[in-house]
Amino acid sequence: MHFCMRTCESATLKTWLVEVRMIPQVCIILNMRRKIIQIAWLLSTLFCCLLAACGSSGNQDPVTGDFQVMIYNVAGLPEGLSGSNPVVNIPQISPLLNSYDLVLAQEDFWYHAELASQASHPYQSEPMWEEPTFENMGDGLNRFSIFPFSEHRRETWEVCYGITDNGADCMTTKGFSAARHELREGVYIDVYNLHMDASGDEEDQLARAAQTEQLLIEIAARSSGNAIIVAGDTNLKNDRPDRPLDKETLDRLLGQAELQVACRTVNCGDERIDRIMYRSSASLTLRPTDWLMPSEFVDSQDEGLSDHEPVLVPFSWTYRP
Repeated sequence: MHFCMRTCESATLKTWLVEVRMIPQVCIILNMRRKIIQIAWLLSTLFCCLLAACGSSGNQDPVTGDFQVMIYNVAGLPEGLSGSNPVVNIPQISPLLNSYDLVLAQEDFWYHAELASQASHPYQSEPMWEEPTFENMGDGLNRFSIFPFSEHRRETWEVCYGITDNGADCMTTKGFSAARHELREGVYIDVYNLHMDASGDEEDQLARAAQTEQLLIEIAARSSGNAIIVAGDTNLKNDRPDRPLDKETLDRLLGQAELQVACRTVNCGDERIDRIMYRSSASLTLRPTDWLMPSEFVDSQDEGLSDHEPVLVPFSWTYRP
């Protein structure tokens, strides 16, 4: 400090000697005070930063939003094998998909180009096979989304039953697909699209039970602790007395994966094999607000464009960081 370096030519020798003796002591005191002030300032700054960090992690307002999920088995087997008239009907389905945020399609086997031709969703899955054949028809599972998704993968059922009968399930490579969708920056949900074995013989029911076990293993490995949606054509007729295993299988899927059926949550009164199931997480709460079958998927004669009807569930969500 300037004070520590001063000299005084006009002072008497005695006075000068006294001042010289005092200078080191004064300098030490001032230096100590300066360091104490610096340390106090640093501590107060650190304390304020800690308060701000705690406040930002614990007192942020929740983020909310909504979205729609529609599932639709489009009966896209080749003409003559399909339960519908896909050559005529699937091009009519395509533009109707644009009204919905997330569309999960099943049996999109043979006419994917037609189904996607007028769909404007910015994020769409590629089909399992670009050019399907009777030997490699694919799983028929595709998605059309306004939300970006990543980690998309497909898994074929390890067990199926029936090639030329019982739904001819082994003629295709049915299974499930999964991807992580981003509803908003930093808000993610895992979405599973599935198509289980058809028909009602005991072997068909056993195949669906095995497929459920395969799906549960994947959910546990991929989506532990995450909010999820599991949807599609389950072919589980749990209300049929001649299909006792179907009820056990559905109950196991719901219980093991902690899923809820949207139709039951909103008391839709018309639970079908085409189901939308969901699970919230600690940070992301999902709430279905309705369950309905969109009425516009019909032709000029008011006949359905598929042998299934589409099922739509709007969701609201709340995210708490």
